[in-house]
Amino acid sequence: MTRWWRTLRVQLAVLGCVAIYLPVVLLSAVSLLTVDESIVTDAGVEVATTTSSRPPWVLLTALALAPVAAGIAWWWAGRAVRPIERVRAVAQEIEAADLGRRIGLRSGPAELVSLAAAFDAMLDRLEQAADAQRRLVEETSHELRTPLSVLAMNADVVLAHPEPTPELYRAGLVRSRAAAQRMLGSIEQLLADARGRARVLDRRPADLAATTREVVAECHLPASAKSIELHCDIPDSVPAAVDEPTLRRAIANLVDNAVKYAPPGSRVEIVLETGTSGATVVVTDHGPGIPADHQPHIFDRFWRGRQDPDGAGLGLPIARQVALAHHGTLTVRSPGAAGDGAEFRLHLPCWSPGSQ
Repeated sequence: MTRWWRTLRVQLAVLGCVAIYLPVVLLSAVSLLTVDESIVTDAGVEVATTTSSRPPWVLLTALALAPVAAGIAWWWAGRAVRPIERVRAVAQEIEAADLGRRIGLRSGPAELVSLAAAFDAMLDRLEQAADAQRRLVEETSHELRTPLSVLAMNADVVLAHPEPTPELYRAGLVRSRAAAQRMLGSIEQLLADARGRARVLDRRPADLAATTREVVAECHLPASAKSIELHCDIPDSVPAAVDEPTLRRAIANLVDNAVKYAPPGSRVEIVLETGTSGATVVVTDHGPGIPADHQPHIFDRFWRGRQDPDGAGLGLPIARQVALAHHGTLTVRSPGAAGDGAEFRLHLPCWSPGSQ
């Protein structure tokens, strides 16, 4: 604990008191010296002598000004350190857990105002970094949920089979490897961002058709568990320069979402359209649909229109974020009536392998 006499306010108060009271002491000392008489010596030389006279009012005034000087000095020192106390108080509150607090100092010494502004700017950067880290952890948790579910379900299917064959084991291992690779990609992204590297797209030549087919194959097992048919209309090849891992994540979220809300025994359609403006992945389900008043909010983070204990409200926001990063769009069309389903369109502009 800091000793009270070592605080800045006490030191400034002592200095201010000395600066204020010292002239009073000097003036009082001068006023006490007066010329009382002159003496003529035997040689006829007149010599002036001084004696010290002490009028009562001079001493009383000097004593009375002492507490006044101390009070003024203490008040001045308090005003001088008040901006510093404000910085300290905000720092303590932030340490408690609120990165949204700011000092907001608008008046005071120029140096302290500049210090407070620099401190607020630092807090802005810290809050942005903390938000980015939180979003990254949330998105990664969301991305790991589906591959883990695929692994568990795949193991259950193989173990529950009465007469497993080598072909069955091999197919299960292939699906498990695909799910593990998806998890590995998410973990690598988490580690990269945790080291502070910027999340930028790494566009490379890829085949959108092959990527879409791989995503559909990964979702085949969860769809089969609900007797849902995955109907695909995908060209043989659609070359493009994209960030394939993030685009795969967006398409997988759309298909996973469709399978999740599609009723058992229904069909989910995945179509890859191509044209002069680019390529569009269309995912359509025949589930309960999305009410019109919910559609403006489905891309908001953590928003869920119905009670869903298994959902995190991140799949669609992540997919839209990937689309925007590719300068594309993600839109939804749903009549809104029960049983009409929903159609999501992930459009990517013409990113041919030679595009910049």
